[in-house]
Amino acid sequence: MFIWIIVIIAIYYFYTHRNSDGKWLRQEAPSELLKMRYVRGEIDEETYRRMKEMIK
Repeated sequence: MFIWIIVIIAIYYFYTHRNSDGKWLRQEAPSELLKMRYVRGEIDEETYRRMKEMIK
């Protein structure tokens, strides 16, 4: 009986911690997200610096 509970929990975790592409979801630090937005060109340098100061 105990093994079935473990299996059900594992299946639940597997399906709830993946996005629609099948990749694992992960939590990233706000500074990393900000850096990635800057690198992709979503925000300019001035916005990057201002937001970086705000999250410190």
